[in-house]
Amino acid sequence: MNGFLRSLLAGVFYLLGVTSANAGSLADHRDVQAGIFLANAWLENRLQYDRVPGASIAVVADQETVWAEGFGYARLRGKVPATPDTAYSVCSVSKLFTSIGVMQLRDAGKLDLDAPLEELLPWYDLPPHADAEEPVTLRNILSHVAGLPREAVTPYWVDEDFPARGTIQEGVSEQSALYRPYERFQYSNLGMSLAGEAIAAASDRDYHDYVRKNILVPLGMEATTSELPVEDYGRRFAAGYRLPDSKGKRPEVGRYRLNGIAPAAGFASSANDLARFAKWQFRLRENGGEEVIKATTLREMQRLQWAEPDMDGANWGLGFSLNKLGSDIWVGHGGYCPGYRTSFLLRPQDKMAVVMMVNVNDVAPSSLVRQVIALMGPGIEKAAEAGGDSDGEPEAAEDDESVDVVAYQGVYGRKQMPINYAMAATSKGLTGISLYSDKPADYKLTLRHEEGHVFRVYSKKDEPLHTVRFEVDEDGRATRMWMHGQYSDRLE
Repeated sequence: MNGFLRSLLAGVFYLLGVTSANAGSLADHRDVQAGIFLANAWLENRLQYDRVPGASIAVVADQETVWAEGFGYARLRGKVPATPDTAYSVCSVSKLFTSIGVMQLRDAGKLDLDAPLEELLPWYDLPPHADAEEPVTLRNILSHVAGLPREAVTPYWVDEDFPARGTIQEGVSEQSALYRPYERFQYSNLGMSLAGEAIAAASDRDYHDYVRKNILVPLGMEATTSELPVEDYGRRFAAGYRLPDSKGKRPEVGRYRLNGIAPAAGFASSANDLARFAKWQFRLRENGGEEVIKATTLREMQRLQWAEPDMDGANWGLGFSLNKLGSDIWVGHGGYCPGYRTSFLLRPQDKMAVVMMVNVNDVAPSSLVRQVIALMGPGIEKAAEAGGDSDGEPEAAEDDESVDVVAYQGVYGRKQMPINYAMAATSKGLTGISLYSDKPADYKLTLRHEEGHVFRVYSKKDEPLHTVRFEVDEDGRATRMWMHGQYSDRLE
């Protein structure tokens, strides 16, 4: 499938990065298409409102990328478009690859997760906490409960001048442990940088060479690098941007490398490549056996290793964070580096993942991803239950005449006014959201056909409420929507 919409919708927006032509594609299901339409319209509006230069997203259901899209520009200068194949700094998502490398060497008998760190790195001489009951180990480093300082010895986040490996190694003796191991959670870029050093020492190879040959190449992640590809800056690799200045313009951050911090924060990747990363995890957990690492090892990494009381705070596996979205637990990681932010979340039980990256710091993709999950999740679940065999044609109206709800799908509003609605065709009628809502999924409108071009709105309790009426042109395409005595013109 080259596009996700039927010919009637081809002019609305185009699905990038999905090439499956299988009849059972989940992306063909009408309720998945409706979720894509709503998520696309809401994200596009939100990103423009927040003046985000560029963003990319991918939504995965098991082994299928059901949606992948780019918004805006990878670089404003030259208007280089952002696509699902645009690379961004993923910053702390890098920790997942370092953690996998540690566990891979553990399984090969070359690293002991519970050995004191100084046995693995003879130069490591950071003084232990005076009351320490256990040593600093890779196990507690991967769960961020080693008690180590958050950062290495220099103020690199302020200066944007990241230290070399030698600087980190020489500086550990000047630092002090913050807590006893397992006393409390303390996120540590220093700890994960040391984990990268342990990979290099145990494999007797350069860290970057090891990760590329043993993780990235076997997974087919050709767009992912363990250091920022500054040679492609502003082209394949998105430019990063700072806060808007007094004139509303965003200055570029410019080129930089993470150097010795790379195992903790130096990777770059694309939405499509992180989608491959998610598919591998679903495939490995489902099939068992070994692919890069053992399936049992991946499950171990995604299992809770550390939790705050009542899970109210940081909850961590080995490298993976555990995040509560409503009553569901998702695993993954976020990333925040100068000019870039990333959210990578997956739910192994449902085999669903969402990846989003932006090239600014003042917009949190994690909050946007939560809304995408809420808008698209139910449709994906319904399509998966149907086996992807049905495109979810609408049910017949009460008068047994089929209603072409696609004719009403669109964005309606008033120009220069923040009152815009997106209406999407579903298998049971229409679903609408407000494009200026922070939580559109919480206030979705469910509309069912009554007669002519009139639909009835129903509450979450399935109570009939007010009506919505559409005006259509001579081709039957809706051009205006009336609700509560006010009209909104079709904007797209």
